[in-house]
Amino acid sequence: MKLIFATTLLFLSGASHANDVSFSIGGGYPYVAVPEISLATNEGAQRWYANYKIGLDDGFSAGFEHALTSDKKHAVGIVVGALGVQDDGHQCPLESEDDSIGDAFGNIFGCAASGIFDRETTNGVGVSYSYLFSGLNEGGWRVRLELGYGEGTNSNESRADGGVSISYEF
Repeated sequence: MKLIFATTLLFLSGASHANDVSFSIGGGYPYVAVPEISLATNEGAQRWYANYKIGLDDGFSAGFEHALTSDKKHAVGIVVGALGVQDDGHQCPLESEDDSIGDAFGNIFGCAASGIFDRETTNGVGVSYSYLFSGLNEGGWRVRLELGYGEGTNSNESRADGGVSISYEF
């Protein structure tokens, strides 16, 4: 445990001296808020990142990106974790003939609410493409597309999923 703590402390202190750690916040579809922390490597041509995606469902993901061009405005990468959100396929129960008016009324609103909030995150492995207006590991706006294959958190259904986000790196 002490070795892990010491290694982590050494890693973070070295990264902070090099001023390679950055933060960003963004949103898009299907996640409306995506706070992220990243660490630049290889003289700014690559970066490791971790984020928390918040929307109708939520999840964590981590990834690696590599700049494709000398101006570092185009990057491709690998992402592991939350890829997207889909309907979990849960059906609302049909009302029976002996339901009272109050029960039927409750079922209508319950089914409407579950239709909006019955989403589940797809966790898996995917690829990403980012366009960075100021360049990789530079402050400014970024657009990222993610696409991958994984499993639903509740249904365990295998499927392809993805998303798009716009964020600002500080």
